[in-house]
Amino acid sequence: MTMDNNLQRYSDPTVVDHYEKAAGLEPCEEIVFDHWLKPGMAILDIGVGGGRTAPRLSQLSSRYVGIDYAEGMVAACKRRFPHLDFRHGDATDLGEFRDGEFDAVVFSFNGIDCIPELAGRARAMSEAARVLRPGGVFIVSSLNARCLAVWPQLSTARAAEIPRRIAYSLYATFRLAARVLPTATFWRGSGYVRDPVHGGLVHYNVTRPEMTRQLEAAGFEVVEIVGSHVQYSERSSVTPWYYYACRKVA
Repeated sequence: MTMDNNLQRYSDPTVVDHYEKAAGLEPCEEIVFDHWLKPGMAILDIGVGGGRTAPRLSQLSSRYVGIDYAEGMVAACKRRFPHLDFRHGDATDLGEFRDGEFDAVVFSFNGIDCIPELAGRARAMSEAARVLRPGGVFIVSSLNARCLAVWPQLSTARAAEIPRRIAYSLYATFRLAARVLPTATFWRGSGYVRDPVHGGLVHYNVTRPEMTRQLEAAGFEVVEIVGSHVQYSERSSVTPWYYYACRKVA
């Protein structure tokens, strides 16, 4: 399997259908969007998938553009939201947009981790910085290289469900640890790993300090980091991914 397989998997009609049915924001997204996105912003939504983030971001914005590198995803978005502006585009080359054209750029749900090379990842960050005005906001999420365990979600469980959820978390933790512990990525703190989701993808994983370094190298200041499981944000071993809210340095 090569990393070029990612686009093929995201172009699969069954995967497109999965993302087309997805709805609503994650709690961590609610937090960073509420903190850093203001009404009237011009927003570029990269890696829009089936359009899950489009309703919230388009309602906030004075101008909304969503792009994705999988043409099937773009077609799904146009079916769902024919009144919005969706385009086929690549995060590593935003040449159709002018310097400083947007107030905010959002790259949600670890889409940046699908870019197959470090050079492309760096270009995506630099392109996001280029199309943002000085002081503009970049919100991006990335998978955590040090996640080893699946925490049981007990806050919404009825008493009878608690043992089952604990048992599942133990099983899922064993499988996750068996997959990531042997990898150089876990010990080094960054790198590409095979993820079994959607029939097999290759994703970049990174620690918070290294992701912060990469964002700063692209011209950003990280202003907030929120974990995917908000209540456990400081426990990297049980946090699958982090959202990074950044400002473009003037």
